[in-house]
Amino acid sequence: MGKKITDSRWFYILISILIAFALWVYIGKEANPVNTGTISNVKVVFSGLEVLEEQGLMISEGANQSVSLNIQARRDVFTRLNQGEVTVTIDVSGIAEPGEQTVPITTRIITYPRTITAADSIELRYTSPSAITFTVSRWDTKEVPVQGVFEGSVADGYQRGEFDITPETVTVSGQEEVVSQIQYAQVTVAQQEMSESFSQQCPYALIDVNGNTVTDSNLVVSPETVLVRLPVVVLKEVPLTVNLIAGGGATEANAKVTFSPTDTIMVAGSQADLEGLKEINLGDIQLADIYGSETFTKKVELASELTNVSGITEVEVTVTIEGLATRTMKVDNIEVINTPAGYVPEAITKSCSVLIRGPEEDVAEIQESQLRIVADLSNTDPSTGSRTVPVKVYLDGSSSVGVVGVYTIVVSLS
Repeated sequence: MGKKITDSRWFYILISILIAFALWVYIGKEANPVNTGTISNVKVVFSGLEVLEEQGLMISEGANQSVSLNIQARRDVFTRLNQGEVTVTIDVSGIAEPGEQTVPITTRIITYPRTITAADSIELRYTSPSAITFTVSRWDTKEVPVQGVFEGSVADGYQRGEFDITPETVTVSGQEEVVSQIQYAQVTVAQQEMSESFSQQCPYALIDVNGNTVTDSNLVVSPETVLVRLPVVVLKEVPLTVNLIAGGGATEANAKVTFSPTDTIMVAGSQADLEGLKEINLGDIQLADIYGSETFTKKVELASELTNVSGITEVEVTVTIEGLATRTMKVDNIEVINTPAGYVPEAITKSCSVLIRGPEEDVAEIQESQLRIVADLSNTDPSTGSRTVPVKVYLDGSSSVGVVGVYTIVVSLS
């Protein structure tokens, strides 16, 4: 008779292997049981945003969401899930119109880490919430001006200038309904007791038609900051002056000068520019041309680096001659010089009354012979006939008495 199979050595080897495998499977299931658990704060990710933007659309509400996933899987799967990110991905590339959108959360849109494979058999039991709701709105972009607002203070003796903001406009993009309400961007400087100029990159606030700040987190601005310059300059009160040119027997000591409406103006500038500024001179005034009192209009002009804070651009300067005597004298000593070649001059005017001025006792001593009139024809038109020409009156032999006024005579050329 042949041997029984149970007597075979290989039979027992096979039985041992099967028993070992069964024990391995049993022990494996006990060591790696199926568990149920919740994965919290799973981030919702939107794909296809570029396509959405190309259609002039954007996610205006619900862009930042998270969900909880309740799943069933073996213990080692949970271990590997904790080692990587789980996301819920929603494709928005197919949305063509604005409005509220609702997408149910299914296994198809859940992405697990690469360590998780199909063999891991994750069962999605439920989610919280069960669907993702978000709003799609039209996208708009526009440029708005940037304005500066000063809410601080300036130290005594200083003055702030005007805002200089670079760039002058910023670009705002976002939900059409929100962007349309934005009127301007506002940057605020709140420095206290300022004594030097301000220059800094500053953020800004977006202001709507009602003057309220717009705080929509979906708005995109460019650039995010602007360069703000706010000059602060020194103030200085500077006197106005004129140059009095002695003549006609009068000197600065005989002249009384008044300014209207003011004899000083307030000037703003840097410390260095104002340090050497002691006065603002309005130009020359010839005392020889003044008889009694005369008023001149003078422009107030400053260097380009200075600012006329007072805003007074011209003043009336009145000069009055005091303390001198006058006397009218007849002069017939008339000379014509620089006659054009080929012409013969003749002074039609034979004598001229001339006013002299000076200290009373000196004026009384002047003789007519000391006075002479000279007509210079170097600039006259060379033609025949008579013409009126300006003359210069000379007073010889006296340093304290002078001639007052402007004189002319009639000269004929033949």
